[in-house]
Formats: sequence, C-alpha cells, structure tokens
Amino acid sequence: MSSKKVISSSEKRIDNHAQSCPPLDYSFHNAQQLEDAVVEPRILTTGPKLTKEGDRYNSYGINLNHNALHGPLETFPEFVRSILVNPDALSTLDLSFNLFTEIPMVVTQFPALKCFYFHKNILTDMNEVQKLAPLKQLKYLTLHGNPIEITVPFLRSYVLCLLPGLRSLNCTPVTKGDRKTSEVWGGMNKDLLPRYTNKKTK
Repeated sequence: MSSKKVISSSEKRIDNHAQSCPPLDYSFHNAQQLEDAVVEPRILTTGPKLTKEGDRYNSYGINLNHNALHGPLETFPEFVRSILVNPDALSTLDLSFNLFTEIPMVVTQFPALKCFYFHKNILTDMNEVQKLAPLKQLKYLTLHGNPIEITVPFLRSYVLCLLPGLRSLNCTPVTKGDRKTSEVWGGMNKDLLPRYTNKKTK
C-alpha cells in the first residue's frame, strides 16, 4: 500500500472518530486566561457522550469560544497534551468570540487541525494569516468579524493564495471561481505574499 493511501486511511479513521466524539466545550466562561476557562468541560445532554481513558478525554476538538482570551496562549499545547488521549490528532479548535489581536503561533503545533474558527476577534494584521500556512490539513477557516474583513481588500483571494487547500472560508464553500480569482490576484500581487507562495504563483 502506498504512503498516500496509508495517510488517507489514517485521516478517514480520525474523521470517523471525531464525528463520534464530542469536542471539549469550555465556552462562555468570560475567561481572560486559558487556565480560568478549562476547569471542567461542559456536559451536553444530547448527542454523543464524552468518554475518558484515565484522566484524559477521547475527543478531537476543543471549544474556547465566547471568552475574553488574548495573547500567545503559550500554555495551550501543554493543556492539550494533558487532557486528550491523542493530542496530536486535534482536528477542531474554536477560538471565536474572544479578544485575540494575533493568531497564537501555538496553533501550528497541531498539524492534524482541519477546522479553525477565529471569527469575531480583533485581528488587524493580514500577515497573521501566514502563520496558518504550515497547517496542510486545514480545510475550514473562519475570519469574518475581524477588522481585517473591512480593512483588507480581496481578503478571500489573499487567504486562498496562502491556504489553497481550504474547502470553506468564512462558512462559505470555496468554488472553482474563487480559486481562479485567487490565482489571478496572486499573480498581480506577489509583493504582498510570502516568498514560498510567490514561487507557487510563478
């Protein structure tokens, strides 16, 4: 079996597990620090139930939305390793509705991340999006409700140049037309893109 098929089979297994394991929900705590939010995950009364192995949860997602979190979130990787049975398989992270002015670099320590929700924060620098480029499995991204949505023209094309593997951006499916527009835009604005992206658009 080829390496690509092995990877694909592994991804499918993770996806299947993720669908049957609910995310750990630490939302709506009004927490300014991660440690203030992650006391105990909220127990859902419907849907799949959280299960544990020892002190760790069988889950592939973490919801930290609707808090007051900000800054580099430096303790997040340690927290994930302490709370999840398989921390390297973290596939969904919700940091929406917080007070982040930058995308925490620690997010890139989780290469299996497929869904990253970052809408309704205070992101003003479009260069912050470049941090997500190493996440090759990222398929679903939200950035709407950040100041860059208003201040950065052609934001959708810019993001798709950086993250061509996205299937959905801001809850809207990425179309062939979107990709064509981003290619044209990228060719006309190479000076706005990092060098590794410029090489791809030549």
